[in-house]
Amino acid sequence: MSIERHWMKQYHAVIAFTAMLILMVSNGMILSGLGPFRNPLIAEFGWTAKDVALGDSITFFMLGAIAPFMGVLIDRFGTRVLMQAGMLALAGGYYLYGNIDTLAELYAIHVLFAIVLALAGLVPTVALVSRWFEASRGTAIGIALVGSSLASFVFPPLAEKWLIPTYGWRLAFQYEALAALLGFVLVVLLVRSTPGDRGLKPYGSRDAAPPRAEDLPGLSVAETVRTANFWILGGCAFLTFFAMLGTLYQLPIYLKSIGVPAVSSGYMAMLGAALIGKFLFGWLADKLGPKRVFIANMTVMALGAAWLALASGPSVLPALALYGIGWGGLYTMLQLLTVQSFGLRSTGKIMGLIAVFDCVGGGAGSFAMAAIFDATASYAPAFWLLSGMIVVATLAATQLRPHFAAAPR
Repeated sequence: MSIERHWMKQYHAVIAFTAMLILMVSNGMILSGLGPFRNPLIAEFGWTAKDVALGDSITFFMLGAIAPFMGVLIDRFGTRVLMQAGMLALAGGYYLYGNIDTLAELYAIHVLFAIVLALAGLVPTVALVSRWFEASRGTAIGIALVGSSLASFVFPPLAEKWLIPTYGWRLAFQYEALAALLGFVLVVLLVRSTPGDRGLKPYGSRDAAPPRAEDLPGLSVAETVRTANFWILGGCAFLTFFAMLGTLYQLPIYLKSIGVPAVSSGYMAMLGAALIGKFLFGWLADKLGPKRVFIANMTVMALGAAWLALASGPSVLPALALYGIGWGGLYTMLQLLTVQSFGLRSTGKIMGLIAVFDCVGGGAGSFAMAAIFDATASYAPAFWLLSGMIVVATLAATQLRPHFAAAPR
């Protein structure tokens, strides 16, 4: 049976692009959006790079503890309710950030940010899009994941070039909280957890009616954790998130250390390239298969990390772009390979387990890079470490199986 109407002419397109905007707000405000505030906080309070980076570690270690339960929450409440709660929590966290005076207060807000990412971040967003699409899933996930990169063109320049110079960093935080409230309205108006909530079926589905979650093809959680693919993807997630989130959070201090004062330019170079990579490589994965694209992405990212270890002055922006385009593609492929490897039967639960690797790696990366900088006054050793870690992940990815199959009992 042929697909009569392209998904861009159906409500499926609303879901893909709304998911993109939700990630732009949730991931964007907590990842790149905090960047312009780093150096003002360090200057005002006299904190070290490692002091501030511990907040990042708290966010992602806490998220790692929460993530395994996200599948249960998604199945119980649906992504729409969770995203609404996440947007409200994000607005509250940003408002409170503008009132901090101690590291303890900063760390408490980063615990709240872990809850935000669990409710309205990567796992629920990919689960939402995956349930709306069978055909063109790579393209749709790629569009959704563009959101966290698109944020680099919104939140860092907004804070660095207007809000902080005009109002100071405290009021800048509180004005940006309004973006999360707009995200809440967007979820209420447009997001529906499953196609069945609108009397539709997943795009490309041949079924007459939307299947129940327990009837979807795929592995159980118990079967999944006995496969090699689970541990390979988990290892790749740990190593690449260690590299990318470490770089993302340390970027303002890294740029200042090599004499590049414009933080927003660095974010736009790296995450703007990642934006292109997410959409382009999501589309290519539908044509060539995600495994080959995943390996190519990590190779590019490893080269970008090596270039950053050597970069100075003007050369840092193209190095960040190379690094970013590799990251953008593999970020998308990691989600797509998870769905491809294990199916849709337990998508939320399995993505929650994979997210533990993401979170532990991401939480460790920022703190490790900050510690290296505080000890050596240079980020070059850190970037050589990252390049080597990504090479290890690339070699591991060559052993992935292309389609899901239950582990031997």
